[in-house]
Amino acid sequence: MKNEAYGYISEEITLAVGEKTKIKLGLVNSITLIYSGMISKDIFSISLLYGSGYQGYSYNLYYPKESKIIKIGNETFSIVNVNSDQVILRK
Repeated sequence: MKNEAYGYISEEITLAVGEKTKIKLGLVNSITLIYSGMISKDIFSISLLYGSGYQGYSYNLYYPKESKIIKIGNETFSIVNVNSDQVILRK
């Protein structure tokens, strides 16, 4: 499922460490999510990549492993499963 654009989805997104996917936010905007793995046994990281043309920026968000719901921008994602190799999200 990497490098595919999703609109309003109800299916699961599985990302292994380093894989990315593009999530559509409205008509024009989109965000790229990258699973960065677990920095400790209790905390995992998701990187966000914003870009337009030759300009862009990226930053990491850190969440406790026990999180069931995470909020990225205005979007809410359910955490189905997270481990050191992959994360499974549901929008």
